[in-house]
Formats: sequence, C-alpha cells, structure tokens
Amino acid sequence: MAKGKKSSTRKPSSTPASTPQRTVNQNPKAQQSVPASAKSSTGTAGLIIAALAFFLYAPSLRYGYVLDDQMMYVNNQYVQEGFAGIGKILSTESFAGFFGEQKNLLVGGRYRPLSIVTFAVEKGLFGQNTALSHFVNLLLYALLGWLTYRTLRRIFPPEEKGSWWFSLAGLATLLYVLHPIHSEAVANVKGRDEIMAALGAMGALYASWRYAQEGTMRWNIIAAVVFFLGLLSKENALTFIAVIPLALYYFSSASQQKLLINTGTLVLTGVLYVALRYAIVGQLLGGTDADPNPMNDPFVNLSAGNKYATIFLTLGWYLKLLVFPHPLTHDYYPYHVPVVGFDDWRALLGLALHVALAGVSIWGLWKKNVPTFAAAFYLITLSIVSNLPFTVGAFMNERFVFLPSLGFSLFSAWLIVAFLPKRLGLAVGQSYPLGLGLIVVLSLGYAVKTFTRLPDWKDENTLNLAAYNISTGSARAKLFRAVTIFRNEYAQLPTNELKKAKLNEMIPMVEEATRILPQYKAAWGFMAGLAGERYKIDLQLKPMLDVFAKAAVYDPDSQSIHDFLKYVKPSSGAVPPVLADFAYQLGYEHFAQQKRDTEHARQYLQYGVGTEGVDSRIEAALRNLR
Repeated sequence: MAKGKKSSTRKPSSTPASTPQRTVNQNPKAQQSVPASAKSSTGTAGLIIAALAFFLYAPSLRYGYVLDDQMMYVNNQYVQEGFAGIGKILSTESFAGFFGEQKNLLVGGRYRPLSIVTFAVEKGLFGQNTALSHFVNLLLYALLGWLTYRTLRRIFPPEEKGSWWFSLAGLATLLYVLHPIHSEAVANVKGRDEIMAALGAMGALYASWRYAQEGTMRWNIIAAVVFFLGLLSKENALTFIAVIPLALYYFSSASQQKLLINTGTLVLTGVLYVALRYAIVGQLLGGTDADPNPMNDPFVNLSAGNKYATIFLTLGWYLKLLVFPHPLTHDYYPYHVPVVGFDDWRALLGLALHVALAGVSIWGLWKKNVPTFAAAFYLITLSIVSNLPFTVGAFMNERFVFLPSLGFSLFSAWLIVAFLPKRLGLAVGQSYPLGLGLIVVLSLGYAVKTFTRLPDWKDENTLNLAAYNISTGSARAKLFRAVTIFRNEYAQLPTNELKKAKLNEMIPMVEEATRILPQYKAAWGFMAGLAGERYKIDLQLKPMLDVFAKAAVYDPDSQSIHDFLKYVKPSSGAVPPVLADFAYQLGYEHFAQQKRDTEHARQYLQYGVGTEGVDSRIEAALRNLR
C-alpha cells in the first residue's frame, strides 16, 4: 500500500507503470483540473442527491410537533414571541425559554440558539405551522446532501469514466442521506440543530479546502463564519477543529503555512464560541452542575466500572445500528440500555472495536488513505457525544451519530468503489455487477427502513407506542405510553366502567416504570393522579392514600397528590381516621423523623388537622416542629 498522499488503490497491474493513474483519493496537486465530463455531471448528481434526501422524508410534512418540539418550539415562550424573542434566545441557556429560567438539568447546560432562532422567525413570519417546520427541516437536509457531495467531490475527485454513484464522493453521500439512523434528526423538528450543525461543519470543510487549494483568504474567513454558525446550532461542530486539519493533511497539497493559518482560524473561532457559551450558560461543556436524576444523567450513582462498561456497550450498539439499522427507537432511557460491568461480553466487544478503530486512526497518520480517515472521522465526531469526556444526559441517542455516520458511509463507499474493484482486478470507478448489486441493496434497504420508520414520528401517540413496543426496558417508555392513553383516550370515555377498565390498563404500565426506576419522580406523580381518578369512581379513600404515601416519598410536591388531598379533606369537622393516619405516618414518621424535612412534614401533617377533634398524635407532632 502506497504511503504519503498517494492512493491505496491502483488500476490492474496491466496498466503501464509510466501511465498517470486516477484514484479515489488522488492528491489535488497531481490533478489540477477535473475532466469536463465529470464537471458536467456535478450539478446533476448534487441535485439528484438533494432530491432523494427531500422526497424520502416528504411524508413528515404531514406530521406534528413531538418529543422535544414541545420544549424547543410549541411551549417555548421566547419562540412564541417571534422576532421579539430572538434577543432572549441568543442571550440565555437553551431551556430557559421553556422553564422561564435556567434550570441546569443537564451536565454542562445547553447553548444552541441558532435553530431556536429559526423557529422564532417561522413563528414571526407565518405563525405556528407544522408543515412549514418540517419543510424547513427537509430543505436543510437536502442542502446538506448537496453540500456534502460537493465537498467530498473536491477531496476525492471522480474518475474520468464511470457514473457518479460509482465515485467515492457520490456513493458516500448517497448512503449518508439514505441511512435510516437519520430519521430522528430529520423527522423531529427539534432535530434541526443536528442538520444545521452538520451544515456549518461541512461548509467549513468546503471553504477550508478551497483556501488550501487557492490560497484566497476570503475562503478562510468564510470557513470561520460558517463554522461559528454551526457551533451556534450545536456543540458537536467543535469536533471539526480536528477533522478539517486532518482532511487537509491527508489529502491536500496545502503548505504547512496554510494548514497552520486555517487550523488557527478554526481554533480561535471555537474559543470564541466556548467563551460566549460560558458567559451565557456559566458552564463549560463538562460542567458538573446538573439535576442528579437518572433521566438527565443515567450514570448518576453508578460505579466507575459500571459507567464505563455501559458506555462501551452503547458505543458498540452505535456500530451495530450503522451496519444493521434495526430496530430503531427514540427511547434509550433507563433501562432500555442495561447497566453492565466489564464481565459482559458486549461491553468488552465495544471496547475492543473502538480500540481497534483508534489504532487504525493512528496508523492512518502515516498511511493517509480513505479507510483510516473514515475511522478517524467517526471517532473524532463521536467523541463529544460518547459520554467519555463528559456525560451528555442520556446513555445514547440515534441523533448523536448524525455526523459520525458520514465516516461510516465513506468507509462503506470505499469498500465498493475501491477495495472490491482492486481485489477483482477492475479499474477504480468501473461499474461491475457485484458493486452495482451492493449499491442497490444498501440504497433500497436504507430507503425502505427509513420510509417505514417515519410514521412513528407522526404524533405523540404513534411515537410513544413505537417506543413502548421496542424500548421494553425503558421506564420512560412505560410511563409515556400510559400518559398518551390518558390524554387521548381516557378523558373521552363516557362511563365510569369504561374509565375503570382503562385505568386498569394504564396502572400496570406505570407500576412497571416505577419498578424499573424506583426514584422516577414523574412516574410516581402520574401514579398518584391515576389513584385519584380511581377514587373519583369507587370513592375508596385508603387505596388512594396508600399510593400517595409511596408517591410522596419520591415526589412530595406532586400536584396530583395535593389536589386530591385538598379535595378529600372535609371543610369542617374531624378528618377521617384513615386520612389522619396517613398524615401522621407520612408527615411525622417519614418527613420529620427520617428525612428531617420540616417543611414537607408540616405540609402533610396539616391534612390531618380538622376543625374539631384533632388527632392527638398530629397535635404533638406539630408542636415538636415549632
């Protein structure tokens, strides 16, 4: 295999050694011009890829706002202000528009204002329109496909003969835009931050390559500008501070001076973003101030061994989904992803695979070929969401590999257009039956899987039902399925008998959620609400209070608990003995004696105080709290 900037692929040995050879990663210095036939196909190929990207996801134009769309758009007060809210979006943490203040729910906080600004612009110009929101996502995804092809085509010039889909740039981009693992980022309106970050990163790579080729400073400035916009969309773009210099080092003929200038420009841009982020959020990417809740930090309270073993299990899971993207789900919350130790073969396999990829990436610093670059691209872009340098608020998510999947697609394309032809004694770029069959199978397989996955994103009901069926170990999936049934079915039922039957369907789901994750506050709060609904039907007070006693341990401020307790407490006279027992046991024995929580102790004891005949235990407990 040739070293330096030469290709790792050659035409058959029958080609005279003195004949110039075109290869899939040809050094631009040895190729100053692109054949006219290749130039003429550039626009057509780019448009075809963009059209495929758009129309593959066209069904989502009929879909609604789901999942984090509620937080980032529908119930975000700054977005709902339209143009008037843009200043607040740019000057606050990204969740502040939903909560009204910075909550620090996730490690390091979040500062991704640019996609949220586009939501505010949509709202200001056209009002809240689901079709428009999805249309913008599709348009940006199509633009990303076009830009990715144009960028890769410059780095990996096409062969003089052959179809664009048998070129490295064409096939890699085709496989990238079709890959089903992108369905969450594209079909979920909130996923726009992923697409915009990728646009900024690829735009910076394109401009940096032009600067390296042409030496015109304006391209270096353009690289900095679009890179900064990508960073304002999502922090993932930071990884291109390493990806771009690596691409120039591997495949360009840029001088050391240009490499240093371009790299310095990207680094300064990244420092500017991090400084701005810190000034607004008050945390760096790995800040430790966050809500110690497994739903926001699934590694909380885990040993170091369990934490890192589980991380490598998820990293191996990503590779599996890239190779075989089934089944797909948006819910990898505790414990659809199981907590494991290094005695689990899946964790060891994930570790071994990533050590091997790291070794290949280091080896590539000398080899400078496509597969080693693809490995390095994958690892670098995955690093920021891998949970290794800092936790990102979830075990894993398919949208986290939106950028890294390009490295996988590049490697897949290299296998088909370079590696296999070399083994079969064919010229690079030449169509051959096996290669054509692989392209057809992969493309159709990806497209069919994407098309069948899309309906899950239609609305809250379809999404939560899909997660309930697939993410069988997730406490969140159990809870959200019950919540969806309650919102969409329960309230419309005409009789108490039908409502009771529906409650009997929902309650086991929520009980399973609390079994999976005993400290799941939201599940306990909802369980209390269901217990209250059942009380309204059968008027059995003790079963409701028994549920409240369990739920209040984890969620003492549950609105459902307090609403129903106010409802059942008599406005005059003595409280029922069962309510007095509940108030004493929960208020005094649990909150006062065990938790030393006088505020909640006093609050719950008051539910046992009537206008006459107050329980002596409660009177004594309240005196002790003064």
